Amino acid sequence: MCESHAKQLGRSRDHGPEARVLTAPEPEQRSKPSKREDRTQIQEVVAVAKANGSVPSEAARSIAVKKVGRVVTDSAVRAPARDLTYGNSAKAMVDEAIWNMAPGDQQAYRSALQQGKSAREAAEDAGGQLAVIHRKIGEYTVKLEAVLSESKARIHVGEVIDKPLDQRVLEIISDGVMSDLEKDSAIQQLGTIQEWVKQGLQGEITAMQANGIMMAIGDRMNWGGTTSVQEEFKPVYRALYVSLKAATHAAVPEAQELHDRLTNLYAAKAELESC
Repeated sequence: MCESHAKQLGRSRDHGPEARVLTAPEPEQRSKPSKREDRTQIQEVVAVAKANGSVPSEAARSIAVKKVGRVVTDSAVRAPARDLTYGNSAKAMVDEAIWNMAPGDQQAYRSALQQGKSAREAAEDAGGQLAVIHRKIGEYTVKLEAVLSESKARIHVGEVIDKPLDQRVLEIISDGVMSDLEKDSAIQQLGTIQEWVKQGLQGEITAMQANGIMMAIGDRMNWGGTTSVQEEFKPVYRALYVSLKAATHAAVPEAQELHDRLTNLYAAKAELESC
């Protein structure tokens, strides 16, 4: 990973008897860990996960993810925290066992895209984490769509899309600070969002359709990264995403793990591509 994302694999004070992170005392003038120190801590965390077998236990995996996420606070001044609603890139690095790989050649990736290659082909040219992440996204997408396509469950559009938006409209109307003009503009914007999200859909949708809408929202929000969406409307997209996610997992429980893996990978992909 690039330096800013490698620092997501950091130290934690909340470790149990299964893991111990040993670090040398730091001089007072140092304000952040070096890349080498981060990598050493990652190795210690992964060693814990491997101690009792080749497949990490859920407890060890949880410890590793906590370690991965802690250093976000060390780099908070340099970059805003990501919205984990749209996936946890640190968890993807641990779950897919790619934390210790090189991030991939970003220049080769961009050059390949400029030559007209697909994102998947460009990632293969780049190699490293970027190539593996693109491969994994393809694999999990196929598996997830297979599970969703078999489901006969139906999801009510009014409940998962219209209801969260209607709630926001009521909040705007009752806002004592906004002017009438501001309220009218905000409600109009919500109507535009509703039209985009629903894309003409009415009544009920399949779990596959709900997942497609979720993926589109994730793309628009850059999977929790920097996005052009206005700050005041980010909670609206978040509420829609959470609503669709909950309904999809309730309708097709076996899709949850695949979906979580996939969204975490999308978050990791967005971070790598922003380096």
